[in-house]
Amino acid sequence: MEPQIPCLAPVDDYETSTGTFSPADQAIKLKAASAPVNFMVIPETPSEEVVIKPQLSAPSYLNSLRENDEPPFRKPPKEPRPCIITRTIMNEAEAVAMIAALETDGEQGLRKFLGDFVVQKKIIANYFLSEKNFLISLLTETIDYAAQREFDALKLSTLITIYLATHKYFKWYYWQSPTAVWTYFKDLMIRHTIDDTPDGEEIFAPEECYDILSHFHTVYLSNLPLVHIVTFGTYRIKLMWPFKMRVQNM
Repeated sequence: MEPQIPCLAPVDDYETSTGTFSPADQAIKLKAASAPVNFMVIPETPSEEVVIKPQLSAPSYLNSLRENDEPPFRKPPKEPRPCIITRTIMNEAEAVAMIAALETDGEQGLRKFLGDFVVQKKIIANYFLSEKNFLISLLTETIDYAAQREFDALKLSTLITIYLATHKYFKWYYWQSPTAVWTYFKDLMIRHTIDDTPDGEEIFAPEECYDILSHFHTVYLSNLPLVHIVTFGTYRIKLMWPFKMRVQNM
């Protein structure tokens, strides 16, 4: 004897069914059950096809290319021009105070002086610790370089001014190229080596200028990708795979 099965209404026979669903209602119900959680079912009329409107998530970089027109991706309108910048960031008195901090409190005193100096001159903000530590290390290396060549207060202050001005030029645009940074620094050095009034002031000798260019290339320009990271920061993208990996039996 066959088992007794409760009477079920046929799928396409809605008149004899115990429910009150019409064909359109049934289609809506099926589509709503299969739609993702963030999708919303909006029925127009019972006889029309159901419209599924996706719920947009937060704009991503790939789907919102308009972000290329916003800072820091947008190139500023006025580009800094190489010119005479003697005493604009550091003068001779500040250079003497810097050396005095080194002789009084050692390396710790020098690092504290340089950290306060770059913040006071608005080269960086106080909370940008990675860039701040980088500039302190760069300027410490530059001071040692100047001491080995017995630079006076004017040459030392001018050299630090040129290095910090070049770093500000690098930060001027997010996509600044190494060629542009090198050209800017080279033009600054030429204007402070050749006495060509009003576009030049002779601070360094030609041999010193060539040596400084080599030093800058070694400590700054060759490490420009790392300088970019400590200046602008870097971000990690983590992608989650919602499905479990299938384990194959060996």
